[in-house]
Amino acid sequence: MRKTHLLLIGSIITSQFAVANSPKHNTLPFQEKITSKPASYPQFSHILSSSKLQISTPNAKPGSKNEMAKNGDFTGIVNEHFYVDGSSEALVFNMEGYKLRNELRVLENFSTAQSDTTYQLKANLQPINPITSVQNSPVGKKEITYLQVHNKGIHEDGTGYIPHPLVRITWELERNGKESHYWAVIKANALDCSSNSQHRSNAECKKAYRHIDLGPADLNRPTQFDISVGNNQLVVNVDGETKLSHDITYWQHLLSYFKAGVYNQFEGGKSEAHFYQLDYIIES
Repeated sequence: MRKTHLLLIGSIITSQFAVANSPKHNTLPFQEKITSKPASYPQFSHILSSSKLQISTPNAKPGSKNEMAKNGDFTGIVNEHFYVDGSSEALVFNMEGYKLRNELRVLENFSTAQSDTTYQLKANLQPINPITSVQNSPVGKKEITYLQVHNKGIHEDGTGYIPHPLVRITWELERNGKESHYWAVIKANALDCSSNSQHRSNAECKKAYRHIDLGPADLNRPTQFDISVGNNQLVVNVDGETKLSHDITYWQHLLSYFKAGVYNQFEGGKSEAHFYQLDYIIES
């Protein structure tokens, strides 16, 4: 089996240390923290060189975003929402405002149908005080997304795009009587089910999403998420255990890409997540 890049030893060491030692977080104001430019840390060099940053202005119009490092060059890019915590060496993402984001968007668009290639996103992440983040939000809007497989459309120019990700890995305060769990939210078809779509009233759109329980969230330690797509299969592992294996043949005509960071699906608060490992791997 051929891997297109080496998974850096430093990333593995940092991830193992984080899980074993439940790291304490630096809660000082940004100006007083020991902060560093993400590009200075080799354990994040591959994901950064493979991505661009999509970051909103805090409390701006819902859905709005800015783009930085469009060519994968993160030299000098650091701010109070995107940095490495110098004490824990965690890559920090935070954002304030409804439907606003701070995410790495992996540049490559790929087919999930290739029988000989698997695309993987590996993340060892810890949400920071998500219960506090969502406490002022209305019922039904208490969710934060950390990882996504999204679609580009049928062609590289975006033709055939639908405004839905294939899967989101989220934390939600409560769903189906379960409090503070991680969930995989799967788009169960490839139809455009947005509010202005001709398919909106179809029976398929009324059951367009499936929520797969990934287990209770231990907010005192990082959790390892591994997402793999290829050969028309979507697989999600959590701390080494397969929680989801799903046939995605219906998605094969759409190009896909990975995203990682924070996307707010709540009002009146600020999200934050610390990533101790984050990498993008292609295996053939």
